[in-house]
Amino acid sequence: MRMRKKKNLDSRMEACSQLWIRDPETRKGRWRELKPGAAMLRLELGCGKGRFTAETAAAHPEDLYVAVERVADAMVIAMERCRAMGLTNVFFIDGDAAVLSDYFAPDEVDLIYINFCDPWPSVKHSRRRLTHECFLRSYRKVLRDGGQIHFKSDNHDLFEWSLFQFPKAGFALSEVTRNLHEHGICGIMTDYEEKFHNLGTPINRCVGTKTELPDAPLTEALEALLPRWELKAVTEGDIPAVLALMESNGAYYEMDGFPPSEESIRHDMAVLPPRCIPDQKTYCALWQNGKPLVLLDLIEGYPRERTLFIGFFMVAHDSQGKGVGSEVASAISEAAAQAGYDEIRLACLKANEAGHRFWEKMGFHDIRESETADERKNPVWIMEKLTG
Repeated sequence: MRMRKKKNLDSRMEACSQLWIRDPETRKGRWRELKPGAAMLRLELGCGKGRFTAETAAAHPEDLYVAVERVADAMVIAMERCRAMGLTNVFFIDGDAAVLSDYFAPDEVDLIYINFCDPWPSVKHSRRRLTHECFLRSYRKVLRDGGQIHFKSDNHDLFEWSLFQFPKAGFALSEVTRNLHEHGICGIMTDYEEKFHNLGTPINRCVGTKTELPDAPLTEALEALLPRWELKAVTEGDIPAVLALMESNGAYYEMDGFPPSEESIRHDMAVLPPRCIPDQKTYCALWQNGKPLVLLDLIEGYPRERTLFIGFFMVAHDSQGKGVGSEVASAISEAAAQAGYDEIRLACLKANEAGHRFWEKMGFHDIRESETADERKNPVWIMEKLTG
């Protein structure tokens, strides 16, 4: 809900001028001059009306606290709160979290708070979420090694999605809880947090600690290892070509029992394993000369965080027996290792004896028998390969 325009906003902002940093770019690398000897520089992104800001700054008078807020009508309330409490260790920026490196020097910030940010629920808007991998990587530019991000949200879907983003951006997760106040109030609340806690909404929280960045993302590593191929995600316009690739392997679908169709491809493009989110899935094809010759469905972080799952792997019939499958499977193994995965798993139809021999040749071994989770209920071998 849009905040109502505050009366006398300009004069109220001016009255708080001692707390308001109007030219944060000039403070870059010099923030601690505002509080010489500060033990830490704490940064809050989106402070809202400032209850958390004021109470945290008051609880840590030895630290310097900087709050960033784009909405001046909210920020003025936060500044007035801090002024009324007589705080001298907290300052405000009327600015944007997307340009923190314009405001702060490398390694200048010790801790970042992200409390109840906009979830941007539409997938097409996911890059606007403050916990998107791109944002998290930008925070690394100002956060010291070993520095932390403390994240709280009442939005379950955003929180689960964010847990996948942090490791991709080089943050080790700890203190993960999906019901922070289950056994009593824990820590300082925001006004928003108190309202929804009183309504019985569980509050999610985690801490991300800055560590080394993971190696190349999986798809980037795979592209580098397969330079003669064009790797791209399957889109609606690619479905007829992908269907032709599948139909070239009629023997496989006789074993599977469910022939492919454009609708089944759309289903495969969207379906996810339990507890997975769309960002973990790459449904793609390797193209040459305008044709898809290899179809891949890769699930990162399933069924464990450091496992890559190959949900589907198919080579066009007229490309089989030419080393294409071995080339791509080897590249997947190397790319998984480069992306920081410890193991690769897949499910191979028990009836697919040739496929089973292929995966054994590629270094996979059976770990158990199972069945597919869909309506097919086909028996499969769950196979695994360590990347190390």
